[in-house]
Amino acid sequence: MRVLGQLITFVATFIAAVIIGFGVPLGWIWIGSQLQTGSGASTVNFSVAMVILFGIILTYVLLLYLAGVVMAFFGPREGPGGGPARARAPWMRGMTDTRELKRGSAMGGIERLFVVTTMLVTVAFWLWFAFKAGSPLPNQ
Repeated sequence: MRVLGQLITFVATFIAAVIIGFGVPLGWIWIGSQLQTGSGASTVNFSVAMVILFGIILTYVLLLYLAGVVMAFFGPREGPGGGPARARAPWMRGMTDTRELKRGSAMGGIERLFVVTTMLVTVAFWLWFAFKAGSPLPNQ
């Protein structure tokens, strides 16, 4: 039963990472294509490019904010009133922080989702760059 739960979590994380990593940028590119005037497929207006750029950034900021709200609302209560405090992740500790980390992962579900998203998009970009993009140099 535990293995099935882990498999479901893995599949859900992978699907969410694909939606976050590819769906958001492609959605904003589609929105930009609807805003683009009839100037042709090979040029993009500066204002449309800025809408796409800041739309993607704003969407990711909102997703991270919503993820924080979900973590705060559904996550375990930490600290004196809500049980034992969870060990902080290594990147959140100061150099003088001497608390002993608990065994296991200090990364929560939302953090894991965004790490998987970053890894998935990075691998996809490098595969595209290596095999599909072609040479940027002019052909003679």
